Amino acid sequence: MTVPLFCLGGKPAPEAIVDDLKTLARLPERARARFWDALGPALPDPLPASVEATLDTFARAFEAPPDDLARALKASRFLVREACARGLERGRFEEDVVRLAGGALSPEAAVIAPILLSRYDAVRASLGAAAYRDTLTDHGVVLESIEWRLDAVLASSRGDAGAAKIAVLTLGYRDGDQKDRITLHLSPEKLEELRRACERMSS
Repeated sequence: MTVPLFCLGGKPAPEAIVDDLKTLARLPERARARFWDALGPALPDPLPASVEATLDTFARAFEAPPDDLARALKASRFLVREACARGLERGRFEEDVVRLAGGALSPEAAVIAPILLSRYDAVRASLGAAAYRDTLTDHGVVLESIEWRLDAVLASSRGDAGAAKIAVLTLGYRDGDQKDRITLHLSPEKLEELRRACERMSS
């Protein structure tokens, strides 16, 4: 069966995805009701090492046949990730799922669509934010935190500073998988220059 999907940019769904998705409707009712407990942890890419143990526990707890559970998760993960990557709005995603499950009058569609749609909006927002962060780190160092305080320099080995004010900024940043911090001392003039620059960039 050839099913063009919005989440695939109009391309047809792989045959295996159509068959695997329908196994979701065959899972025990309790497993279907808690399906996102299994799907949510499986959405990151790459798959976390802990996922296999989590799915084994889920299958035992809800008496879900492991093969059916694995197939339903594989298809659901593929569809949700592809839809979220394209920022697909809820209605379009629902159309995709219903078509894959056999159409609006299909008993499988009546079971599968509500399950996948129940958390789609929240997951789309979460995956979108993660993709945004990853896109930034792909291209260099990313600022993650800003801490500040105001100090006054009373004196130093260079002489009496007359209680000159100074801003202290500590910037936390990520470079790939590494996190670090840097502390900067700004004179009032540089602090004002930074303020003007921020205003111009945010306008």
